[in-house]
Amino acid sequence: MNLRKFWFLFGTTAVVGMALGLLAALSGLFHISVVFGLITGGFLSATSMMGFWAYLTLNFTMRNFVTFGMWLAIQVLLIVLVFFDMVYFRYLGFGGGEGSVWPYIGFATWPLAVALVGAFFKARVSGGRSFIPAVFFLYGFTVLEWFVALKSGAELQTNLIGLILIGCNLYLLFQYTRLLKQPSPKR
Repeated sequence: MNLRKFWFLFGTTAVVGMALGLLAALSGLFHISVVFGLITGGFLSATSMMGFWAYLTLNFTMRNFVTFGMWLAIQVLLIVLVFFDMVYFRYLGFGGGEGSVWPYIGFATWPLAVALVGAFFKARVSGGRSFIPAVFFLYGFTVLEWFVALKSGAELQTNLIGLILIGCNLYLLFQYTRLLKQPSPKR
């Protein structure tokens, strides 16, 4: 990865985020203006980039301290813990521990389903060893980036933010793979 590729990744991720925000505004589902959609998408794309670099740093660090198999097991455990957190603690916080838990399970499942599908295609491009890390990044880090919105309780805006974040994270995952496969230009 060189600076040219980094700036390309940064700029195109911002465009993807703004395009997703624009589509959300134009769809009318989220009741936001076009300008707000563009600004929100741009901001969330930057958040997504920060999460991606944090994941790359964590992955690099862990791969130097534990075996690959151990790191995969840790990632699976963290995915399970994130899912549990998305269901149980939201159920306690917003539902007061009363009523049905099914809406909370559904809310925790849709980003996991997107992460599983995205990781499946990532594994087809990069090999089977990339499946668990892709799910971990797409689910765990999306939820981490999404944390403040999840605490707000505003379901419509929370879904908007989640959709933009997971869209940007999917783009980053596949574009990064493509950029790493390209040879660096010679001087």
